[in-house]
Amino acid sequence: MNAEYIKNNFYYETLNEKHELDNFNSISEDLNEFLKEDALKQQNEKLSLTKLILCDGELIGYVTLLTSQIEIKKIREKYKINIIKEKLSSKNVNNNYLLPCVLIGRFAIDKKYMGKHIGQKIFESIMQNLKELSEKQLGFRFITLESFARAYTFYTDKHYFVNLTKDDEEIKKNLEKIIEKDPERKFFLYHDLKI
Repeated sequence: MNAEYIKNNFYYETLNEKHELDNFNSISEDLNEFLKEDALKQQNEKLSLTKLILCDGELIGYVTLLTSQIEIKKIREKYKINIIKEKLSSKNVNNNYLLPCVLIGRFAIDKKYMGKHIGQKIFESIMQNLKELSEKQLGFRFITLESFARAYTFYTDKHYFVNLTKDDEEIKKNLEKIIEKDPERKFFLYHDLKI
């Protein structure tokens, strides 16, 4: 299937027991295993929701979403923390205060569609959908995820996610070595929808 065609014609379907998942094969065995063994179970328990990304009935990838929280102290920009605290106007807002967010629990594209900017186009769509959700249906300001080291720049450079301050030094000095040694090492990232 042509990459441009996929970019213009993909759609989402909520995972159900009728979907055929056996042929899905991303570069991560962890992501493959989750989709095939755990996604539907978690969804049935209302713990997460998995949307398959399809084009003409063919499985291109998937995204799993769930609600979560981020501690206010994990926000890098102190001025944002101060504004949020001021707007909440509560005496109970301390550095451990939890802010609502949506967690992108998993995002994967089948190997055969990688390197064609399909993942980028789909992720832009996911972000736009979440932005609209936050504006019209559900109160949250942050989107969070745990990025594999090998996908770190995909999220930070192209989609404006930022890592926690505690990881700055290690990422700055060692990201390439980390990717080489442990490509599935995870880094917590967040994106502020109000930028």
